[in-house]
Amino acid sequence: MPDRFGTSGHVLSDIPEEPSMLSPRAFVRVWLPIAAFTALHYGTGMEHDWAHDVLRRMYYLPIVLAAFDHGLRGGLLAAAVSSLVYLPHAFSLSPGHHHDPGGGVDKALEVLLYNLVGATAGLLADRERSRRRELQRALADQQRLTRELVRAGRLSALGEVVAGLAHEIKNPLHALAGTAEVVGPLIPPDAEERHMWDIHVAELGRLSRLAERYLSFARPSPSELVALDLRRVAEQVAELCVAEARGKRVEVELDLPEAPVDIRGDRDQLASLGLHVAVNALRAIASTGRPGRLRIAARIEGDHALLVLDNDGPPLTESERKQLFTPFYSGDAQGTGLGLAIAARVADQHGGSIDADNAGLGVRFSLRLPRITA
Repeated sequence: MPDRFGTSGHVLSDIPEEPSMLSPRAFVRVWLPIAAFTALHYGTGMEHDWAHDVLRRMYYLPIVLAAFDHGLRGGLLAAAVSSLVYLPHAFSLSPGHHHDPGGGVDKALEVLLYNLVGATAGLLADRERSRRRELQRALADQQRLTRELVRAGRLSALGEVVAGLAHEIKNPLHALAGTAEVVGPLIPPDAEERHMWDIHVAELGRLSRLAERYLSFARPSPSELVALDLRRVAEQVAELCVAEARGKRVEVELDLPEAPVDIRGDRDQLASLGLHVAVNALRAIASTGRPGRLRIAARIEGDHALLVLDNDGPPLTESERKQLFTPFYSGDAQGTGLGLAIAARVADQHGGSIDADNAGLGVRFSLRLPRITA
């Protein structure tokens, strides 16, 4: 879908490539043995019928190995090649040319079995590979859920501490603010102490805002979940950050599907979450001193909807990735380290999760939410 902010990006699936039948491994395990057995077949005299019986059955070894390594495609290909190179020797009618002295029916059945074994072993290998992928996905989901539960437990405990601390700070702040309102008019505008008093009042305001931010982390406002299209959230995030991106020489791209990505969520909270991630990405790109790209995408993945933000800023270290959503952890010396922790709380309130990894353009943040299905 074309976008208003740059060339539309393309999200590539992380699908592993199938192993090639022309790889060095396939050459050693499949093609070289087939060639060797064929050469021995053609070079062994007809009087050695026992040797031909053995060599005829040796073809099963590379066929099975091809099936294990490459599935049905590999098993059938190895069986077909074995059959083609064996048939001229098995049923040669050339005068004076020796051939496999075995019975015709036995040899025909052997060729048939090559292909049956290749197909059966290939099907079993494909089924096993599919089950392994399912187990790996299930294990990855279990590990992700475990991390989310641990993170949720830490956030809940920390939230209680922060809420109590922020509440205790706000009480004296209210008293100090009230005193400031009374004392302020008593200091003449041209008095030497006036500048110090203005600093005092400004710092009281900053402390009050900081306490409010801690409270917003500890006790986030309830989400008003309504049916909405996640594509509209992605567009809103792009609109909100495009001006800052232009100032930092960052191209913002939208990658949206034609079909709606329906979820239940609080549009304002999700847009705020996406904007915070986008602003962090813009700062990371700006730190490199070069132009960059930020790609915002919405897509469907099974029973989930994804809001994905890719950027080509500096990659995350393993330590940064693990601590990224931890409260009070910040890569910016001026930051409080609460923005991404609040984002994780918002994702949790929506029954979803947010993760970051080195993928896509460079660094990828993925918000995963339950999808509304018909």
